[in-house]
Amino acid sequence: MSTSGTPRPGSPAAFTGALFEGGVQGDHFCTATVVHSPGKNMIVTAGHCLLAGKHGDAGAVFAPAYANGSAPYGAWTIEEVFEDTRWSEDSDDDYDLAFARLAPDASGRNIEDVTGAATLDTTGRSGEEITVTGYPADRKVPRTCTASAIRETPTEQRFDCADFPGGTSGSAWLAKDGKIIGILTGGDMDDVSTSTILGEYAAALYAKATSAIR
Repeated sequence: MSTSGTPRPGSPAAFTGALFEGGVQGDHFCTATVVHSPGKNMIVTAGHCLLAGKHGDAGAVFAPAYANGSAPYGAWTIEEVFEDTRWSEDSDDDYDLAFARLAPDASGRNIEDVTGAATLDTTGRSGEEITVTGYPADRKVPRTCTASAIRETPTEQRFDCADFPGGTSGSAWLAKDGKIIGILTGGDMDDVSTSTILGEYAAALYAKATSAIR
């Protein structure tokens, strides 16, 4: 049961959160979303938000439903980050995507069992209405906007919503059916945000992340 004012488990407000370095007492720097996985322990964000590889207890943490200094579902430790080598080694913007495996909480629960999750869609969808929730780095509450995803090139799409500044990188683009069809990677201005097209490379990266030895 969620307490008064805490987003209901299974809702986007519950499984979307902010990334912090070390703990929620500091500043948050990116946004991430719990993505459905067999291990029920995975988040998705932009590749430039995290470094690929194993992470320790002093590394980044994920605080779902964070707002006004409160983390109602706790802060979850990142164990390992998975990225396409075309991003992690070559910084190719077409592959700016990351999945991160989270450690269980002190009670042994996996995050998806606590917050719920969104399903990843890697069929290359675009050109439809999406809702995006991100955490501007200079604020303690998220920003949500609904707009249309517009395919710009075979590998990139964009949406136009005012006021999506730094910190909103990694935000999931949720289609009307609730599936993730994009991840905010950047944009030349705060009012125009971009994502790669989530196609075969995203499917392969997800498969790698979810099949890794735990």
